[in-house]
Amino acid sequence: MTATATALSTASAAPAAALDALSGPLADALIAAALGLVALMATAVVLTRDTVRQAIVLSGYGMVLGLLFLILQAPDVAMSQIGVGTVLLPLLVVLALHATRRYRHTTTTDSRTARSKSGRKGAGGGRTPR
Repeated sequence: MTATATALSTASAAPAAALDALSGPLADALIAAALGLVALMATAVVLTRDTVRQAIVLSGYGMVLGLLFLILQAPDVAMSQIGVGTVLLPLLVVLALHATRRYRHTTTTDSRTARSKSGRKGAGGGRTPR
């Protein structure tokens, strides 16, 4: 019985020791620094004007946010944030930008081509031949 009681008391003391190691002024300073870095990166995302560069900065913001979750002892949330916020979301933004730019370019080119073809054939312009 003594060995079982000792094992139980050691098992219950281990989380308390781990909790004590993650508290205190040094841990608070680490969390405050991580929060400051997250605020800095969020401001950088908002202030970036070019959309492709903004997607790259957004990727860095996702990485810093994942680091904050890791510091706050949420490794599952950190891994999800790194996977989604660092890789997938910026990739979707860049692909959407590419698709809209390509669509806008083909639409503009098609309308210019249609106008130039109708102008060359003599049809259109509102005039009727006499």
